Amino acid sequence: MSQMTRTDEALTKILGVKPAFVHPPYVAAANGQSIVIWDFDSGDSAGASVEQMETTYQNTINEGPSSTLILNHETYESTAHKFLPFDLSALQAKGYQFVTVAECLGGLEPYAAVTEPAVRDDTWTC
Repeated sequence: MSQMTRTDEALTKILGVKPAFVHPPYVAAANGQSIVIWDFDSGDSAGASVEQMETTYQNTINEGPSSTLILNHETYESTAHKFLPFDLSALQAKGYQFVTVAECLGGLEPYAAVTEPAVRDDTWTC
C-alpha cells in the first residue's frame, strides 16, 4: 500500500474526509485526487539560508503574480520560525489574501469524500 493510500485511509478513519487535492511526494501520481503543484519553492529542503529564501521570495512577489502556491517544509526550524513570519508579512504587505486551494480554484469542493470518522480498532497502525 502506498504512502498516499495510507494517508488517505488515516484521514478518512480519523476525520471522516478524503481531500480532493493532493501535493504528492516527489510529484508522484495522485490517488484519484487532483494534483496541486507549487509555483515557488523556498529552497529550504535544498539548504537555502533564511536570507536566501527571503531574497528569492521577495523577488518573486515583486513580479506581482496574481496568485502563488508556495512550497515550504515547516519541519525545518528556520522555515517555521524565521522564514514563515517574513513570508506571511511580505504577502500581506502586497495585498495577497490567504485562501484554501479549493477557494483559489474557484470554490471547488475541498473533499472528494466525506463520511463519519471510524471507531478506532486494530487496523489503525502507523
